[in-house]
Amino acid sequence: MPTENEGISERTLEYLGAVAKHGGMRQAAASLGVNVSTISRQIAATERHLRLALVSRKGRSISLTQVGLAAVEYGHERERHAKRFGAQLAEYRDLRRGHVTLAVGEGLVGSLISVVLKRFHQKYPDIALNIRTGPLPELVRMIREDEADICVSVGTSRDPLLNARLFQREPLCAIVAASHPLASRTSVCIEDLTHDPLIFMSGKFAAQSYVTAMFWDANLSVSPTITCDLFSVASSLAAEGLGIAFMTKLAAKEKVAAGLVVAVPIQHPIANTFDRYVATRVGRKLSPAANFLWKEIVRLMSSV
Repeated sequence: MPTENEGISERTLEYLGAVAKHGGMRQAAASLGVNVSTISRQIAATERHLRLALVSRKGRSISLTQVGLAAVEYGHERERHAKRFGAQLAEYRDLRRGHVTLAVGEGLVGSLISVVLKRFHQKYPDIALNIRTGPLPELVRMIREDEADICVSVGTSRDPLLNARLFQREPLCAIVAASHPLASRTSVCIEDLTHDPLIFMSGKFAAQSYVTAMFWDANLSVSPTITCDLFSVASSLAAEGLGIAFMTKLAAKEKVAAGLVVAVPIQHPIANTFDRYVATRVGRKLSPAANFLWKEIVRLMSSV
């Protein structure tokens, strides 16, 4: 048994609409520039398929049945939906509608907001942004499971399921209080950092894996005095002279700008490979808004 709208083609709906509008098949045919027989055959074929009458004939007078009128209303409603959908597509293309979820490493949030997102929001205020932060494994999980459109973090190039693009290289630094003896140095060796209390991030952070690798490579056994899970907390602890923290200068930007801490580059090959990437899941088609934002992150953050 066919469903109500099964087999009702766009052409049949057009013909029925013209009949309803002009009051007959002859007038409908003239308005559409087709033969009367063409309209008659099309409607008759649809009636046979549906097993329902669409038109009622009384002599030369033709009117639509209740089913025919319902079909015309269905056609009008479908046309209205098509127009609304077309308008929505135009809004998406013109970035007047959309939603983008970003998975961002905590050390990058501040610079991403000031350099990219502020400008993006001012230009496209109707695009909704959702910013989520966390350690690298959580950021990668969000991208792989399509909970986020774009990931901005360190170390994502190593995941084969991610399409990652390098946008920034910045060395890992020792973050010390402005009054610390190492603050006047242009760089420090990893061995120089063993005489002070150390502030580590939790093991889930990419930065901490780099720090651990550097001490291991130098054959140094160290233990942190304080462990935390926010770079802002680590830099605040360093500013109070409670130990040496580890992150990039950009991650400690606010404290550096305030003159509370100094970011001293670490002389070690691993410290110089702390690259930052913007990534999406391989095979994922980004929305127009997400695709534009991806390009803006690469373009604007590359110059920071």
